[in-house]
Amino acid sequence: MKTVYLYGGTGKYSGTAAFEWNCPEVGNTHRFILFVAQENNDAQQQVAINELEQFGFTELQVGEGKPIAVEVLNEPQMKAFQKHYEGALAEGSSIVWYP
Repeated sequence: MKTVYLYGGTGKYSGTAAFEWNCPEVGNTHRFILFVAQENNDAQQQVAINELEQFGFTELQVGEGKPIAVEVLNEPQMKAFQKHYEGALAEGSSIVWYP
């Protein structure tokens, strides 16, 4: 069973993403939350770093991963994150970046 872990941090967007996505402007540094679907129940920081590089981020500072408590996604202020949780389960990862 997959568990979705959250990894928060900062990184600089390089513009060299492995795919097209709603990305930030090249050269800017942003805070982010990365959602990663994992098969095991341990934080895997290197997996998160690899995913962030696929999104095109460099100069990374990534915090320790923590599993998401799925029930919090039902709270009104957390509804916006439901699509990222579902995206991680469907695609392996999803990212929220902040200007």
